[in-house]
Amino acid sequence: MPQTTVLFKKPLKPTDITKRLAIGSKSLEFFPHFNGGHTVNLKIRFEGRKWSMVCSPRKQGYKKPVFSNGWIPFVRRNQLDVGDVVTLYREEDGAGFWYRIEVDRANRAPSVDGNLGVSVPNKAKPKTESGKSFNNSKKINLGLVGGQEETVLNLDLILALPTN
Repeated sequence: MPQTTVLFKKPLKPTDITKRLAIGSKSLEFFPHFNGGHTVNLKIRFEGRKWSMVCSPRKQGYKKPVFSNGWIPFVRRNQLDVGDVVTLYREEDGAGFWYRIEVDRANRAPSVDGNLGVSVPNKAKPKTESGKSFNNSKKINLGLVGGQEETVLNLDLILALPTN
């Protein structure tokens, strides 16, 4: 059975899902040595897939390590959002070590197709396929209840009619 060490656990902030993931410097001792370089490439497992991410200390100011290259594609592909909590583990057995990420999703309702909902800014205005904004729209909240566990699903629908 592998020995597991929690390297960090962090609720995601806006910068973490748009630019880079900054982590505590105490985690650096669990990463491979930089061998005189400024970056280290990590292979991280998540839900049966391996992800390649680059970790490096910041070049200016406080030398806090950040995950940069590879992090944003991981965020987008797995639909991470502000408030989700990521935990990075280092697991080790007699054959070697590896890294694993777990994501505890913030309270977001699943969409109709079963995927997690994606937050959209309240200021977003609906647009036609040609990009023209709608001037006449109505927001309706639709609540659905069902399933064996009495799941509640709230949907905000925007009904919009283009004006000529």
